Amino acid sequence: MQSYKVKQNDAFIGRKHEIKRLDDLLSRNEASFLVVYGRRRVGKTELIEQYFRNRCVFKFEGIESDSDNVLTTKAEQISNCSKRLAKYMENPIIAKAACNDWTDFFELIDDVASKENVVLYFEEIQWLVGYKSDFFAQLKPFWDDSWRHNKNLVLVLCGSSVSFIVNQFLSNKALYSRAQEEIHLKPFNFIEIGKFLPNFGKREQMVAQLTVGGICEYLKQVKGKGTLLTNLCRKSFLPNSFFAIEYEKIFVSSLATNRYYKSVIEFLAKNKFAEIKDLEKACRVKSGGHLTEVLVDLEKCGFIQKYVPLHKNENSKLLRYTIDDEYLLFYYRFIRPIEKCIKNGDYNEHPEKALNRINFNQIMGYSFERWCRKNHYIFARIMGFNGVAYESGTFFDRKSCNIEKGFQIDLMYIINGSKIIFCEIKYDSGSMQSGVYEKMISRKNLFLQSMPKYSNYTFEMVLITAEKPTNEIDDFDLVITLDEISNEQYW
Repeated sequence: MQSYKVKQNDAFIGRKHEIKRLDDLLSRNEASFLVVYGRRRVGKTELIEQYFRNRCVFKFEGIESDSDNVLTTKAEQISNCSKRLAKYMENPIIAKAACNDWTDFFELIDDVASKENVVLYFEEIQWLVGYKSDFFAQLKPFWDDSWRHNKNLVLVLCGSSVSFIVNQFLSNKALYSRAQEEIHLKPFNFIEIGKFLPNFGKREQMVAQLTVGGICEYLKQVKGKGTLLTNLCRKSFLPNSFFAIEYEKIFVSSLATNRYYKSVIEFLAKNKFAEIKDLEKACRVKSGGHLTEVLVDLEKCGFIQKYVPLHKNENSKLLRYTIDDEYLLFYYRFIRPIEKCIKNGDYNEHPEKALNRINFNQIMGYSFERWCRKNHYIFARIMGFNGVAYESGTFFDRKSCNIEKGFQIDLMYIINGSKIIFCEIKYDSGSMQSGVYEKMISRKNLFLQSMPKYSNYTFEMVLITAEKPTNEIDDFDLVITLDEISNEQYW
């Protein structure tokens, strides 16, 4: 047999948690069924191929939709898999076998899957199966009756369409609970970004976090010589540059065709947050299940995030949505508005001039707020109370917003029924206006008007920022900067 070969990547970093899970899976001395899914470019393929590089791997990859988002037919996908199998088995006759359905293909591979020490690796499963579930239904009897008895077999299904895999596979009755391990691969965290970009300082590493996120391939694009912003602009504002054309590929990889997906993302990119009624109006869709399904899909993909005040449940009418994908926010704010100019080559000589620095600093502030809320546990560790029970989140209510427009406590903690910590989040402390602490005291008073039951709690005020400001530092109980955030002991 001639298996799929991959060279060792000496630059491969991180994924310690996932590798341990894979080690545990293979140590069971039984057939292994693994499902790996996650956002496009997040590093799924690299994880799988590096981990199994010393095994006999048969890789079958789904063919991507064409430029008009037309799915490749099932017959073409099966034919492509048959050709790959013929190459692996060194038997050209296999490529000529008539396969009208996935059952026919599984018959061709059945002998190998039942007896050999092999990894059957199906990549980009959403393209391979055309966003349909018949593949899984036809795979089930082969796994149940034969393949699962081969302790040397590893079956890997991998895909970029998180919502499809969760909805159609992990919830599919045909293969319900067959997968012994499910890995939802997430972007690199801030510490891993630092290891991936060791030649940049902490500020530039945070810029990477807030503009392209912890997406492996995106980080490669900004890794070259020069400043991170220079590299980002060069890869964004030149004709056919990486980030200028990546946008459409994301939706092809992650979601089946639906015009509302882009409408929701575009609206949230232009607004700090939105409620359901705002999205219904913007997308021109009636209230009901259809928009809810779109929002659920986008949330599963990691493109958007929903949140409510920490004192409310998820069904609260105060539910808000915000964009949660750094690249998509960057694209809509800075690439999309000047798309024609980019195609015309207007920024070829000086791509940095395409970036509006005032808007950029504002977006960095919004993104830093979201990032801090999402990583609340890091700040709990820094402040030393992660070992006790606490609630965390943002706080806002209609009463307080009527008194102070835009009222919101960025991040707060209610600790063990005795203490409340208010966190003000300011990315760029250098431009921090005076009176921030006094404003926090005012918001504390508004909070207590709405929530008088907390009047006897101890209150602390904390500032989270990239670096310590020159003013008001003595007013806060604690100032947390990148020095603390980048300390690996807190991760």
